[in-house]
Order: sequence, then C-alpha cells, then structure tokens
Amino acid sequence: MICRRFFLVVLTALLFLPTTAAIAQTAAAMPQEQIYRLAPESGFEEGCFDPCMCPVHYTAGLIGTMRLVPGAPNPAYAVFEVREVNWFVPSPEHWITGSGTYRIGGQPAMQQLTLDLVVGDRAVQHYDSGLVLAGSGLPEIAVTISMNNMVCHDTVFHLVARPIVLREIVPYALNWSTYAEGCFGPCDCATIAKPLTGRFGLLKLGRGEAGEDFAVLDFRGWVREPGAATDGWPVFGSGIYRVGTIARDQRMRLALLENGRGPTRFDSGTVPEDGNLKRVDIDVAENGFACYDRVYSIHARRRPSSVMTFQMITSDPVDPVVAPAP
Repeated sequence: MICRRFFLVVLTALLFLPTTAAIAQTAAAMPQEQIYRLAPESGFEEGCFDPCMCPVHYTAGLIGTMRLVPGAPNPAYAVFEVREVNWFVPSPEHWITGSGTYRIGGQPAMQQLTLDLVVGDRAVQHYDSGLVLAGSGLPEIAVTISMNNMVCHDTVFHLVARPIVLREIVPYALNWSTYAEGCFGPCDCATIAKPLTGRFGLLKLGRGEAGEDFAVLDFRGWVREPGAATDGWPVFGSGIYRVGTIARDQRMRLALLENGRGPTRFDSGTVPEDGNLKRVDIDVAENGFACYDRVYSIHARRRPSSVMTFQMITSDPVDPVVAPAP
C-alpha cells in the first residue's frame, strides 16, 4: 500500500512538473519589470448580463498599458504585482487606473488577475477573473475580469496583452517645465512656481479617424526648490496622451505619485496643438484650473529613440526662470 501511494504521488508530481516548470522558466526569463500593451482584441463591456434583462448594454474598444513586476516566491504559482494600470476606452471616454496581482501556474495552467480600478470618476472597485485556464500562457496574457462575474449589471474588461520592446518608447526630456500651486482663473491669490526636471516616454497605442492615442510611460520628474540643486521631491507616474489630427487639439491625463503620495489624477482638458510631435507643450491640472489648483506645465522635446537614451535621458541642465503663473 505504501509503495502504491508513493507511486501515485510521484506520478502526480511528474504530470504537474512540465507545465509548472515551463511557466517558471518563462517567468524567470522575463525582465524584472515588463510593460504590457493591450492588443486590438481587448474590449470593454458594461450593462446587463444573464440572467437579468434590461436594454442597457454597450461594448467598446480598449487600449492602454500595465506594468508587471515579479512578486514574492510561491511554490504553486508565478506571482506578479500589476502596477500602473493605464487603460483608455475611447468612446465613451473612460480612463482606467489601478493596480493588483496576477498569478499563473498549475497543471493544466491556471491564471488569476485581480485589480482595484478607478474607472473614469467612479470610486475604486475590485475586479477579479477568478482562477481560470491560462491558454497559451506567458508571455501573452488573455483573461477577462469583472466586478460581479458577469451576472446582471456589471462592468467587464476583456484583456489580451503582450510585452512591448523598449525601443518602441519614444523618449522626451522636460525642458523649462514648472510646477505651480495657487490661484488660477478668476480667483485672486499668490501662486508659487518651482522648476520641474525629468523625462517621460510615449508609446503608440492606436490611430483612429480623429486622432492618435499614446501611453505616457515612466514619467520621472523632480520638483526643485528655486536655486537649489537637491532640495525638492520626486514625481512618478503614467497616463494617456491623445492628439487630434483633424481638430488639431490634444489632451493629456496623468496619474502621479508625488513624494510617495497618491496617485493623484491631473488633466489638461482638450486644448489646441500644432501637430508637431517633436515637442509636447501642455498644462495638466488637478482641479481643472478652477481657482486654487496645482498645475504641471510640461514642455518637452523628443530625443533619439533607443533603450540607452530612454534610460539615461535627463533634462536640460539650465533651470527655467520661475515666475508667478498667470
């Protein structure tokens, strides 16, 4: 009896080993951080699902990026932290941000994606795929997440995501940029402005009849005290940048961690643009430029595209002359 039991244990281990070992090997071969871009097969659904009956239900395309970072070791699964979820539904417009966990492993290969997401201006909600079959598995991720397991009224994301190549990211260096805090528009109070140095990258997500959409990746900035070389605080984040090719307009949305706090959402609104992507000149505000606000004035120049220049890019060394914002 003992021999038979031992044989069954060994047999089960051997059946489990190939898939688990392949997943572990694929996970080990991934970089410490990997940026994933949503493929055209991805989509967004919202409304009524079975068994409920109501006329409200629509589907739309879904674009964007997310970052996977290897998590704590697990004997049964390869586990990843999902950071900087940065998705966009072009019509009707929804910007989606958040974070969570992805795990994959077992025989047959199973996967689970759990995310806490902010959809548009809604409160944060929890989305889960449940533990489901992984299909072909890493490096591609194909999974559906929802709030209510697609029962009755629900919001659903169908995700197909693949890792990008860093050479696809177009690097930009901040040049004469500032951070301002104080009164804007009709309000009357002092405004304090400080130099902003750093860089970011743009990754093309898609092109439609009205314009192009880009992911803003690896925004790495430093708000400096005027005249000081080291005093200040770091700013990190990601976002969505849309350029209208017909209306000649632009809009940038950024989710920023400021000195470790946040993320806080900043939005430029739709403003004019000259169609020259060699430069990006745009202001993003926390509260729509209404009375007391915080604003990043971004002035950036495109730099040569290569892995090295993107990783090593720095701002121009000369600080701007900081004056009170209008």
